[in-house]
Amino acid sequence: DAMIQPDSARVNIQCSGRLLNLNGIIFYNTKNNNPDGFGALPLIIDLGKGQAVPGLEQGLVGMKKGGIRRIIVPQELGYTTKSQELEPRPMNANDQRALDSVVKNSRRDGALLFDVQLERFRGA
Repeated sequence: DAMIQPDSARVNIQCSGRLLNLNGIIFYNTKNNNPDGFGALPLIIDLGKGQAVPGLEQGLVGMKKGGIRRIIVPQELGYTTKSQELEPRPMNANDQRALDSVVKNSRRDGALLFDVQLERFRGA
């Protein structure tokens, strides 16, 4: 079976993102991103183009279609105050406030946890 290679794929994933050091609060979930409310829309990322949190991209490498993985992202590979436009982005103001409370507070560890299912990918 084909696996995701670094810098070479467009991936469609279902995922949830949690702030580990804010009691595991969910700040992102593809199940909540369909405005119609019918089914989860996947998050689509082109790997190697700087679109997503670096630790999430690295954690996707080697996955196969249908694969499920829990990816823990250390602060240095997560969001920074300069990288808040990276995917996945919170979908509402409450989730954004939760993320900001970690990213913008140097006393808090910004470690993240993503539960990911790879729906499909296409090589470059």
